Amino acid sequence: MSDHLISSVKQLIQLGKGDTGRLEYILDMLKKDSILPISDQKYLENIISLNLGGQDSESAQRKNEHAIDYLQKEIQNLNLRILKLERHGFERYVGKKTVFFFVTVFVGWNALSTYGATFFNMFLPENSIQYIFPLNFLTVLSGYPIVQFAFFAIIYAWVFIGLHLVRFIKSRKIST
Repeated sequence: MSDHLISSVKQLIQLGKGDTGRLEYILDMLKKDSILPISDQKYLENIISLNLGGQDSESAQRKNEHAIDYLQKEIQNLNLRILKLERHGFERYVGKKTVFFFVTVFVGWNALSTYGATFFNMFLPENSIQYIFPLNFLTVLSGYPIVQFAFFAIIYAWVFIGLHLVRFIKSRKIST
């Protein structure tokens, strides 16, 4: 058995199959009649059966079935990873748009304060308007209508974002 094992290891080295360094170490151990560690024994069993296994149809059939099963499991794992990545990317993409939407609403609320202030002045004291429209304090400090400018810039940005969103959503539809 040892001579057969030695010739098999030599054959594997010549064919370039497996880890050459490990196979040479195993060959030295076999030539010295040393006991191989269990991990090396299992390694030899696997590599010999894969590369030098019997040429009968049953052995080849088992090897093919094993390879097919392994590939099917790998494909399933890759499909799951792709789904997770797509879902994560979509959630992050939509999440950014959601934040931008709420910023737009907040800035728009403050930009349209001139219309809302007249309505709220009927019910609330005049001092409380500054708490309802907090960004207008920037306009008072700078003397320029910063909030209105920011609101119109955001509205124009939404046009481009909307076009991009439409294209993004169309790319995610599954063709039937």
